[in-house]
This record gives sequence, structure tokens and C-alpha cells, in this order.
Amino acid sequence: MDDLRIPPFLQQIIVIAVIFVAIIGMKYSSEILGPILLSVFISIIIYPILKWLEKRGLSYNQSVVVTLVATFALGLSILWFLAFSLIQLIKQLPSLTITSGGILAQYGNDIIKFLVSHIPLGNISGLMATGIFMLFAIIFLVYELPQIKIRLTKGLGADNPTLHKIVDIIDANIKYFIIRAKVNLIYGIGVSAILFVFDINFAVLWGLLTFALGFIPYLGIMLAAIPPVLVAWAKYGIWGAISMGLFFIVINTIAESYIFPKLTGKGLQMSVFVVFVSLFVWGWIIGPTGFLIGVPLTLIVIKYLENFDETRWLSSLMMSEEEEK
Repeated sequence: MDDLRIPPFLQQIIVIAVIFVAIIGMKYSSEILGPILLSVFISIIIYPILKWLEKRGLSYNQSVVVTLVATFALGLSILWFLAFSLIQLIKQLPSLTITSGGILAQYGNDIIKFLVSHIPLGNISGLMATGIFMLFAIIFLVYELPQIKIRLTKGLGADNPTLHKIVDIIDANIKYFIIRAKVNLIYGIGVSAILFVFDINFAVLWGLLTFALGFIPYLGIMLAAIPPVLVAWAKYGIWGAISMGLFFIVINTIAESYIFPKLTGKGLQMSVFVVFVSLFVWGWIIGPTGFLIGVPLTLIVIKYLENFDETRWLSSLMMSEEEEK
């Protein structure tokens, strides 16, 4: 049997081929895969709330009911708010024009036209349908998560190394998302408050956008800044836009260079280059959802690659020096 062993170089080729096939498969199923993966990650974030309620004295069944009802109510409220805000935004978009003279104003109007033509604001029914699908998927997943853990324990054994690795990966992603959510919530509320003070239209919507896009490292908050900057430009002129842009640059720098690394201790545990590239790779594979969950997906890939001699070198390349220490 030793003569039938696959040569090391061929093992590497097989690994690369399998990865390539998996990527193509995910690419062709991205329309349904993206919402499913996002639902899984959101349910993993919500699950600790259920455990927290149990620690506060509620029974398991009571904790499940409270968690699911609260999730359903919050989800419906967010969907209703988004639908209402998008309808109002579509009505006001034709009047959103930068009237100041100069070539910069023309560029600003071109950006507005580009966003209007490429962002599917008109497909509200499709967005709401996806949102409702995700809401029910999250509810069912939160309900099923404890049973999934029990099944895995029975199937693999309580002392199985694979089970412990799965639990470690889930714990790492829970910690990452909880920290991100806390930081994003603070900045989302702060952005809404500042925009409300300066009478920028749809302040709450832009704050919610900041919270959501804040899950995209380094770039998310700056992407969320585009609509408020354009609104400020149309309302207060170029200096209003510059001031708004500087405000978002400051909060983005504070969030990514100080607060988030301090809370996580070792930051993202990936090189900045890998983080940046992973966002676009996952965005290409599974669509816009890939930008939101690209980092945790990459962390899962790194942890998986660490398990095999043939791919451990890849995981080492993707980790930061701080992680290796």
C-alpha cells in the first residue's frame, strides 16, 4: 500500500483543485447561499442571549420563548423601518441635487446618479422577501442550535478533537461578532445623533447603515459615509460635505485603529492584506453578504487549514505576526 501513496506535490494540487471547485459551487449558489450564511452568523450571535436568560433564572423553555419572540419582534420592526425609509428615500431622490456650481458639483451629481442606477432601491418587495426569509431562518436556527450541539456530541463523542475545534471556531466568531456589534452600535447611535443635530435627512437610516457596514473592516464606515456626505453636500455645499467626510474619517480611524483592536486584544489575528483581499474575494463569491461576513469566514478557513499538514503553511501565511507569537 505504501507504493500507492500520493506524492506530496500531487496532494497540494488536489487540495487546490478541491478549493477551486468549492469556490465555483458557492459562486453559482450565491443568491441563496449568502442569506443562509448571514442567517447562520446572526443566529450564532443571538444564541448567547438565550444562555444569558437561563443564567438569570429563567427555565430553558422560557428562555427560548423570550429569545424567539424578541428576535421576531425586533426583526419585523427593522424590516418595517427599512421598507418605510426606502419608500421615503425613493420619493426624495429626484430632488437630491447638488446645485452649487463647479466641476466638483457635477462629479457629486454623477455619483448620486450612479448610486441610484446601481443600488436596487426600487426592488423593495424583493429586499423584504429576503429579509423575511432570513428572519424565519434565524428563528429556526436559534431554536435548533442547542439540539445541533447535542447531536454533534452524541455523534462525535464528548472528547472528540473535531468537536472541540468546531466549538472553538464558533466561540471565536461569537466573540468577534459581539465585539463588532458593540462597537458598531455605539458608532451607529453616535452617527444618527450627529446627523440629526445637523438636520441631515434620514439620520436614523444612515446610522443603521453605519452599524451594518461597520462589520466590513477598514472600509465599512467609509462606505456608510457616502450617502450622508452627498446629502450634506446638497444641503450645505462643499464645506458641509468635507466636514461630514472628516467626521466619518475620524470615527473610522478611532474604531479600526484603537477601540476594536483594544477590545479584541490581538486584533483580527490576520494580516491587513488578507483582511482586505478576503472582503473582495468573499464579496465576489457570495455577493454583498460576503463583505459583511468575509472576515469570520476567512477565520474559519484558517482554522480549517491548520488541521492538515498539507495546508498548514497556508494558514501561517494568512495569520499576522502577532498571532504567530
